[in-house]
Amino acid sequence: MGVKENFIGLVQRVSDNFIRDNIYMVGKPLLARALKTIDSQYQEKILRNMTNEGAEEVRRQMADLNALSNEESEAAQQQIISMAQGYI
Repeated sequence: MGVKENFIGLVQRVSDNFIRDNIYMVGKPLLARALKTIDSQYQEKILRNMTNEGAEEVRRQMADLNALSNEESEAAQQQIISMAQGYI
């Protein structure tokens, strides 16, 4: 399984409460890079658990990442997976 699939699996299996309790550990630029290349249903699971202002900031940052490569996005996804491993 690749990094993107592992990241999507992580998003699928964590609860909304887990996201709300731990999203502060992930900076918005890192989160924007990680979410940029995954389907909107998974993006929304994360974003709906943030404040409106925080979610809008991440959406703006994702929109600004037009030239983001899959490798850059997967590097961000791997960082988040590594961060979450100590908590799940």
